[in-house]
Amino acid sequence: MPNNKSKKTRSQLNLARIIFHVPNFMKLSHRLMRDKRVPFYLKAIVFAAFLYVLSPYDIIPDFLIPFLGMIEDVVIGILCLTGLVKLSPDAVVKEHVKAIDIENKNRFRFFR
Repeated sequence: MPNNKSKKTRSQLNLARIIFHVPNFMKLSHRLMRDKRVPFYLKAIVFAAFLYVLSPYDIIPDFLIPFLGMIEDVVIGILCLTGLVKLSPDAVVKEHVKAIDIENKNRFRFFR
């Protein structure tokens, strides 16, 4: 049974991996929003979520519970972007992931 220190280290590594992949996830989301092969309704949902986050009206008002109100906006944005990636055609997502990987390899070629 792993001890408490190894669990903490493992969770820190998982968080670091997630943070490391945020720029790639944002690139993928942007590419999918511009791709004509992705269904329009998925793009509309993401656009509506973006407008909701910018809107002064919230389900949980920011002025009543400040921290929770901001977290709600972030969660809605993340759920919509994750849904965009998961519900987009697999072939399209894989194509964009490969393209982003090639871009990253070319960009960071100096560090290898």
